[in-house]
Amino acid sequence: MDRALVCAHGKMVAMVASVLQASGVTTTTEFANLLRVFAQTVGEDDAQQAEILALWADTVAAMLPAEPRH
Repeated sequence: MDRALVCAHGKMVAMVASVLQASGVTTTTEFANLLRVFAQTVGEDDAQQAEILALWADTVAAMLPAEPRH
């Protein structure tokens, strides 16, 4: 697996998630959660692809603002 390529694609996926949120299509949180579920589903047949998808979900989640503490 080419780590730089996977990371670059992950950043692109995060940008798409941002555009979808700005357009009112879905939130980045929901996008990251759906991507995690998709990674788990793909993992049933291909562990390496699932790992990449999970990394992308983590990249999207990392761009989210921190939850306020109460």
